[in-house]
Formats: sequence, structure tokens, C-alpha cells
Amino acid sequence: MVPDKACLVCKKTSNGMHFGALTCRACAAFFRRATVLKLQYKCKQGNSQCNIDGRGRYVCRQCRLKKCKAIGMNEEKVQLDYDPTYSFRGLMEDSGSDECSTPTGSPAQSEYSPTNLSRKSSVESPGVDPNFLFTFSPKVPDKPNMVIDFSGLVKKIETCFSIKTMKDESELEAMTAALKSFRQGQKPQNELSVLEKVDVTSTVEWLNERIYKYSCWFASSKSLMSLPMDQKMQVFRSSWNVVRTFERLEQSVKIFEEDVMKFGSMVVTDDFAMQWDKTYVDLASITELTNQYFNKLFEPFMHRYIEEVARPLLDLKPTTEEVVFCMVHLIGLEDADLAPETQEACEQMRAEIADQMHTYYTNQTDIKMYSHRLLILMKLVKSMKRISREKSKIKELIWLFDIYHADISEPYFFEMF
Repeated sequence: MVPDKACLVCKKTSNGMHFGALTCRACAAFFRRATVLKLQYKCKQGNSQCNIDGRGRYVCRQCRLKKCKAIGMNEEKVQLDYDPTYSFRGLMEDSGSDECSTPTGSPAQSEYSPTNLSRKSSVESPGVDPNFLFTFSPKVPDKPNMVIDFSGLVKKIETCFSIKTMKDESELEAMTAALKSFRQGQKPQNELSVLEKVDVTSTVEWLNERIYKYSCWFASSKSLMSLPMDQKMQVFRSSWNVVRTFERLEQSVKIFEEDVMKFGSMVVTDDFAMQWDKTYVDLASITELTNQYFNKLFEPFMHRYIEEVARPLLDLKPTTEEVVFCMVHLIGLEDADLAPETQEACEQMRAEIADQMHTYYTNQTDIKMYSHRLLILMKLVKSMKRISREKSKIKELIWLFDIYHADISEPYFFEMF
């Protein structure tokens, strides 16, 4: 630390010279990330005059970057490979921003064969019929809706969120321990059964089990558990599925390795797996539309998960702490829909995890040149968020056109795909 010397960007305590100016680690890492990834931002207020002192540095990234340059931080001094003053907080605090990114591949441009998940370009792919989404069958007259009730699950989650834990652990330690506990029942590949058929009833049973496990993992965060119950539930409802998808992809890659790429082998629960060319998803009890209809809707996203997430995971082989790091940064996917105090809690959790990851790499691993790993983790998070947002548009149409003929108590929890 540099005593009595404030960061020239945010006025927090600095710890030395970074890229030509006196700053804190967080602002140095923020500037480094913006430079390396060539990020561009829009001012939150539109006048480029936001106050970014202290916690305000999280409010507007455009004004923060402008301030960095104004105090003399030099892009030419940024090392693209490794910086010993590296801090995860500033680098990851805005990892969810897609303001300057261009999505790679859309549902109308992506295709994969269930038995061959190799990459295909948009030129080779015939794409999806743009009118396809509006093809749906009306409900059969007098056929009663299936009732899907998650009220019991909600009560269990609220109970889990009400339990106070006083363990003297850092956020990273607590959430890593919770994930390890979460995975203790996971069977190895040779003990997993590959499902031939999945129906709605069995899926709801699994969802109840798996969602509750994710709620226990959420409950290990002191930052999130400091929120009122309604806000805890709000952030959990909006985040659990993207967190689940990432965690299951990483676990699948760990267990099946290349088979994830070849056959679409995916771990579903501790006991079961599925393959896109062998497993039949039967939705006949809640819709008149065919399984092929839903395959055509969601297979392009599966392809993107394989190419943009599973393949990099296979190369990286992340540690459990790195998996937690990504999962944490997927919480609060749509910050704009969250209450200000919820957004603040999510920011606090990400910031604490980021700083603790720096200590983890330094003290608990032999990975000294870890900046490249961070860049991969950041890209994984951004890919997950981008795919999830695009997939959510499809799911909104499903609800809009009443494609599921079922009375569902918690639509957020009924995530089949």
C-alpha cells in the first residue's frame, strides 16, 4: 500500500503506480481489461460526467475509463500476457457487459448434428426457418392441463435461505466448499445410466432435487444471504438456470471429456446422463407439438454451448475455485431487473470473490502466469450470458403462445432446456 495516497481514478487507497498513474489494483485491472479486450462503453447518464469516487466506480464504466485516460494511464504500457499487480476485482466487475461485443452465431445461423458436433459455418448451415417459431398447435378441447406445482420446493428454499451460518470463511472458501459438497453424490462415467427417454414427470422430480441443491450453494454466500427474503428469491429465480447450465457443462466435460463434443453427452443428475442422439424428450403430456419441433428450436443453442463453453472448458480444465468464480459471475444475469440493493450485493460478492481468487492463485497453486486463465474465464462467462439471453427470447415466445398446456406454479423453475 501507498500510505495517504489515493487512487487518482476512484479516490480509494492506491497501492502504487500502474500503467503510468497512481491507482488502486481494481482500477488498474479495469483499465487493463478494457485495453486488452478493446472494450467500449456507454455513459449511464449520457453526459460523461458521472461521479465514480469510491463505490461509484461500479456505476459507469465509460466515465471510469475516461478518468483512467485523463490521469495519464497509458495503453501502451499494458502487458497483454502478465501483470504482477493483477487484481481480479476490477477485471471481472464488468465482465457481463456486452455493449461492445458481437454475438457469434445466432439460432438462425447455427446447426449441429446430434452424432457429430463439429463446427459448421453459417455459410454451410441452411439455418432455421424464420417462420418456424410461429408454428404451434392449439390445445386439444376438453383435455385438462397438467398441474406442475413447485410450492413445496419454494418453502424448502426459503427455509434454506433462513438458516444463519457463522463460519469464519471467506466467500470463495465457503462457496467452493458448498460446491464440493453439492457434487459428492456425482457418480463416475462407468456408473452413470444413459437415459433413453425423459418425460415431464421425471423432469419435474429432477428439477425439484437439483434446484434445491443450487439453492444450498447460493446460501453459502454471505453477500446474498444478507438480503431480504424476497430479494434472495428474486436473484435466485433469475439466475439458477444459467448457473446450472454452466455447472452441468463443466461437470460433463470433466466426466465425458471428448464425448461431450462427439455425442452431446451431458450429465443430468448424479445418477443419469443423456445423449442428444439417443435420449428422447417426451413432452406429449403438456403440448401437442412434436419432440422434433423443440429439437429444432433448441439444438442450435446446444451447439453453441458445446463450441463456446464446453470446448474451452476441456482445454482449460478449471479448478473447483475457478468454476465457482464463473458461477458467481453468472448470478444476477439481468441486473436491470434487480432491486438496487440486490445489485449491490451481487457486486460485493463478485468483488470479494475476485480479490480472494488473487490470493488463491498466489498462495494455493503453482499457477503464476494466471492472467491468460482469467481471460478464458471471462470469455466463458460472457458466452454463457449471451447464449442465455438469446435462448430466453425463444422461451418468452413459448409462454406467449401458450405452447405448454400446463398449470405451472413457478414458471422460472420449469426450465426444460
